[in-house]
Amino acid sequence: MKRLILMSGLFCLLAGSPAAAQTYYESENPIAVVNQNPGFCSIIHTWGFIGDSLCSGEHESRDEQGKKGYHDYYDYSWGQRICALTGTKGDNYSQGGEWTKGWISNFWDNPKNRNNNICAKGSPKQAYIMALGVNDRSRKYAVGDVKTDINKADFTKNADTFTGSYAGIIQRIKSIQPLAKFFLVTDPRGSEDDGYNKVIRQMAEVFENVYILDLKKYGPDYSNESDFHKRFFLGGHLNAMGYEYTAWMFMTYIDWIIRHHMEDFEQTAFIGTGYKY
Repeated sequence: MKRLILMSGLFCLLAGSPAAAQTYYESENPIAVVNQNPGFCSIIHTWGFIGDSLCSGEHESRDEQGKKGYHDYYDYSWGQRICALTGTKGDNYSQGGEWTKGWISNFWDNPKNRNNNICAKGSPKQAYIMALGVNDRSRKYAVGDVKTDINKADFTKNADTFTGSYAGIIQRIKSIQPLAKFFLVTDPRGSEDDGYNKVIRQMAEVFENVYILDLKKYGPDYSNESDFHKRFFLGGHLNAMGYEYTAWMFMTYIDWIIRHHMEDFEQTAFIGTGYKY
């Protein structure tokens, strides 16, 4: 029945039934039903994936003595699975252990990273999925405040905080692709009390073309004791099925966002071309 509701909601929107569509929107959980089909997510043809190990398809291994190994398998990452499922192209600006301040150095200022020293400035994309914050939290990087730590005129003057660095990444990308769409992922395992997820959500209030993939609010239970963890994790990182499932969740969520903001995405094909309607 829930799949029929999804179809019905889309029909109401396309058929021009505002009252019905409004009721549908207010009651819908974006990923109450995770769909394996990309929906409108596939209208985006070039992607950039900004993140840490969980953005890089990282797998954990153990040797005979139980020593841990960490391996960034980018072809298994949720980003590359999105590309495969939508027939599109994307680059991983990510590596295990990455954090916001480190990303600026490792992928922007002086690219030196485990993904062949890829440079985020080299090929601007139509859209970016950004999943950073886990390692900022483990480093106890100061959270900061969106009201004081972001210099919208000059990102080099942002404060040296999670807020300043996170916003600075968005600003840097906007400097090469002003109309790019951003989908920011909250940390599903992070506390709501320390402020990191709050800052991520507030970015949608600070910048245009920014949307939130709120896994903390709507995602599955990521705790170590959960069924989700037992099925989709190897140690502290996802397994191949977990990365695939995450790709499905993100496609479902992005399709939901596009359907709710169709006017924002009607000129997606023009992003980066210089053309507009």
